[in-house]
Amino acid sequence: MAEKSAVIFGAEGFIGSYLLSHLEGRGISTTAASLGSISAARRVPGARYARNCDVTDARRVDTVLRRARPDYIYHLAAISLPTISWREPWRTLEVNIHGTLNVLESARRLGTDPRVFVACSSAEYGHGHRPATPTAETAPLLPLHAYGVSKVAQDLLSYQYFVNYGVKTIRGRIFNTIGPGKTGELTSDIARQLVAIERGARPAIVRIGNMRPIRDFTDVRDMVRAIAAITERGRPGEVYNLASGREYSVRQVLQQLIGLSRKKATWKLDRTRLRPTDEAYIVGDARRLKEATNWAPEFDLARTLHDIVETFRHAP
Repeated sequence: MAEKSAVIFGAEGFIGSYLLSHLEGRGISTTAASLGSISAARRVPGARYARNCDVTDARRVDTVLRRARPDYIYHLAAISLPTISWREPWRTLEVNIHGTLNVLESARRLGTDPRVFVACSSAEYGHGHRPATPTAETAPLLPLHAYGVSKVAQDLLSYQYFVNYGVKTIRGRIFNTIGPGKTGELTSDIARQLVAIERGARPAIVRIGNMRPIRDFTDVRDMVRAIAAITERGRPGEVYNLASGREYSVRQVLQQLIGLSRKKATWKLDRTRLRPTDEAYIVGDARRLKEATNWAPEFDLARTLHDIVETFRHAP
């Protein structure tokens, strides 16, 4: 059997870097397309690298794909934080929508009939989430910020390119993904504070925002398995929730992390960490994913949180 190949746009990102390792580990020849350079410590032996790949640059996207001629395209490049989208809505829409359009246009003209995974998001649902009810793919799309709006646009563009041009798009609505190396979100922020407390660099108080929300957390090492599996085995044109289906309150996560600390710590509400909007319940119904691939998470939350804390302990 001929060796399969893949291109990852956004390979320097949190999920992208883990996906690169996963695909190369399975013997898939992978090109890592990134906006900037990837440090030697994060490079994967055998992988090819295409830096200076801004997905809003149609020519650069086209060049990368024509050189690689991949069987699989993973479009992960995006402005991926809602907090940034509140500050920079126009930039968020430009990168996420224009970038997706360039990837789909290039894939359409490539002539190799690749499967194209487009990283969509649970943020598309917004007010479509219902308390105590895992969200299915049929829930209404009612996003609450520019990031969520941009992901709806990516989602619908991907569907349109399948219907109009036959591009084999797979839309994966990714729910909260955590793990070693991630920054700028709940678990990493708490872990970073706790390690600073252990080192005596700050008072023994974790500052936290809203603790009531309930979330569905998936370890990134499980998520990349789900992404690869659904790209290879999912039905083109279909949308899939990528989620564990397990629910935890922010308070539970905080308590588990504090329990991992080597120094006694407590917490305090920090109103500056409260978001303008914050969905009360975000848990995914991932039955479509599981039926298509037999995927199931292997990492429980306790293991993931332990690994996150250990990563901060070993950082300079």
